[in-house]
Amino acid sequence: MPIIIIITVLISTFLHATWNFLIKKSNHPYEYVQLLAVISGAITLPFAIFLIFTDKFTISGILLSILSGVVHVFYFYFLGTAYKKADLSFVYPIARGTAVALVQLVGLFIIKESVSNISLLGVFVVFLGILFLGNITHIRSVNFNDLFLSLITGITVSIYTIVDKYAVSLINPFFVFSISSFLGGFLSITLIDRRINHFYLIAKNNSRIIFVISFLSAIAYTLVLYAYKFSDVSLVTPLREVQTAIAAIMGIALLNEKLKFYKIIGVSFIIIGAILITY
Repeated sequence: MPIIIIITVLISTFLHATWNFLIKKSNHPYEYVQLLAVISGAITLPFAIFLIFTDKFTISGILLSILSGVVHVFYFYFLGTAYKKADLSFVYPIARGTAVALVQLVGLFIIKESVSNISLLGVFVVFLGILFLGNITHIRSVNFNDLFLSLITGITVSIYTIVDKYAVSLINPFFVFSISSFLGGFLSITLIDRRINHFYLIAKNNSRIIFVISFLSAIAYTLVLYAYKFSDVSLVTPLREVQTAIAAIMGIALLNEKLKFYKIIGVSFIIIGAILITY
């Protein structure tokens, strides 16, 4: 994997973990996820409009961007619901682990990407690390609804990741992100939740933090889209999961979460796996 792709993805992982950390410690995680989607899409729209006239432009790329937006409606809804109802330290690793597994299978067997044996080992090690970090050994004691929310969120991540991989090969990544993010959040708020005034008040009273997380999200995923454009999705996706380890470290260092043995194993596996993926 080219060094520039590795650096791009690692910068993205830190930004992604940071905005998830900020949402995790907020009082309105569900609302913040939806508002983040709308505002981050709006932030990048001027760049998207400019670049669409200076970069590759296809109708198929636009349609795939819209399709990604439709998938993001379900992603933002399930992610926001999971953040509101379930234990975030469980939801996040399981959702991301599901995405790593599914995207890897699609990348290898459908897109026909060529991946070295060492990189494949790295993907497997990252997957194990995520499961350890989610404390999967206690899965029997987990509420079924929590598990369902985690898995369905991971499935939506997998679907929009594959759609976005194809989209960025046909149109500028800024456009893909802007359209998919804005549509995902806007339709989730207006068609599924429909508490428009409630979201307006939340945004008005928490405008600064919402803008910060939206800005971080816009940069983070746009960088990932550029990585998808120039590298294999089956490698970029698991490498992104370094963010899971970063989020766990942030929780321990900044939220006074307990440093447990399974977390040490999980973080260690993810870091080792990420190193192997780069070969």
